Amino acid sequence: MESPIIYSSSEHVSLLPEIVALHQACITQPPYVIATFLPPFKAGEMEAWWEQRVHEQEQGYRKIILQMAVNEKTGKTEVAGYCMLGMPVSQTGPFRGIVEKLLVSPEHRRKGIARRLMERLEAVAKEEGRTLLTLDTITGSPAELIYPKLGYIQVGIIPNYGISPLDRSLQGGTFFYKNLLASVEK
Repeated sequence: MESPIIYSSSEHVSLLPEIVALHQACITQPPYVIATFLPPFKAGEMEAWWEQRVHEQEQGYRKIILQMAVNEKTGKTEVAGYCMLGMPVSQTGPFRGIVEKLLVSPEHRRKGIARRLMERLEAVAKEEGRTLLTLDTITGSPAELIYPKLGYIQVGIIPNYGISPLDRSLQGGTFFYKNLLASVEK
């Protein structure tokens, strides 16, 4: 498997439909990720949202990281997963970054893709001077177990944080952080 890549508008615009389809699959298939949208999806809404994320990357406010892999069923190379590094403008916290949308296709789970994406995201974050990363995930989700294994420290849980796409119930959100400088100093 190739290393994760950084999305490039000039090279990867043709992948946007795959990115959107993966996003939708992660919401509508187990474990039913809470990821911005609820089904049924409105035509064009998620595409417009992703076009805005691409625009933010072009403006220097985020990095979209993709993992490509061969689908064993089709034999075709496809987007297997992705994550984003949000880099908000802040004079008081220019060293902060936000981990967003770590999503892996149901076809490619349990292959180490989430770890590979996060390792690449952390390397990119360091290059960008973003050494304090924060993230949130749904309490009780498989992702909640991944982040501590990657060195993220749980800060707390907010009850009733997001709406489940499965049954519209309210789910808690678990928050984590990682100081990339601390992991270098050890």
